[in-house]
Amino acid sequence: MRVTLVHNPGAGDESHSAKRILKRLTDAGHDATLGSTGKRGISKALEDPGDLVVAAGGDGTIKKVALALAGRGIPLAILPIGTANNIAKSLGIIGSVDELIAGWRSGNRRRLAVGTVATSYGIMRFVESVGVGAFTELVTRGGQEVDENTASLTGHTIDRALLLLQRIVEERVPSSRRVEIDGVDLSGEYLLVEAMNTRLVGPNVPLAPGADYGDDQLDVVTVTQAERRVLTEYLEARLAGGADPPLLTVRRGKRVTMRASPHELHVDDEPWDTDPAEAGGLRREPPGEADLSIAVGGTAVEVLT
Repeated sequence: MRVTLVHNPGAGDESHSAKRILKRLTDAGHDATLGSTGKRGISKALEDPGDLVVAAGGDGTIKKVALALAGRGIPLAILPIGTANNIAKSLGIIGSVDELIAGWRSGNRRRLAVGTVATSYGIMRFVESVGVGAFTELVTRGGQEVDENTASLTGHTIDRALLLLQRIVEERVPSSRRVEIDGVDLSGEYLLVEAMNTRLVGPNVPLAPGADYGDDQLDVVTVTQAERRVLTEYLEARLAGGADPPLLTVRRGKRVTMRASPHELHVDDEPWDTDPAEAGGLRREPPGEADLSIAVGGTAVEVLT
């Protein structure tokens, strides 16, 4: 097959360099070329992507490539060499680089739906989840306190993120949220509201273990004050070596509407930041609360699993 490799040089270790992955692709009989992970680089590389696009990196790289391929009918293969790898794990894509490459010829194509969150300030697309509350705080604080480790947290990157999330969940005050799922009013006081397309969020937290990434429905997780202990006990057990998924309230629906400030919102592993290209060429700073509409489906990318 003619393959385009999109590789994040900041992910993985020396054994996952672009040069070594290109050699493995060539050894497996593919005609492989390398594309850049920069936004313009991905767009240029995927103008003529060949028969298959391979994304080698973490969730951020996979998301960029998935959004670029959505609706084009060109399959995506994933080599998960990032830190969390939530998308790959939700899709069941695990194994060595050589094992994954060898499996593509007989692999199945699975539909990975792409979601949108729309406000009066613009639109963003997502693959994993959109939410307000504890995980937004984790995203906004994680760059310094986890990645740069200014908080002097111990352990691997995932452990540090779990420790920070545990602190956030323990300390956070529930907020009043106006929430509707397919027109049903579920407004209340919540520590977090997460609209999930995949099973995992943040540091591999299986917030919606039954989520189906291809059914054009969202698994909406809400955590009340009464459920705070369920989530903190799960995080304690994870840090101690293992845990079953937390038994939280999950509802399924096609569309979620919510009232919140975009500043309170995370979209996948990033805070709200409208792409001017998707907002009619304009970037407007959100001054306050807005009505959010979250839905999934309409466009999708085919993933080799």
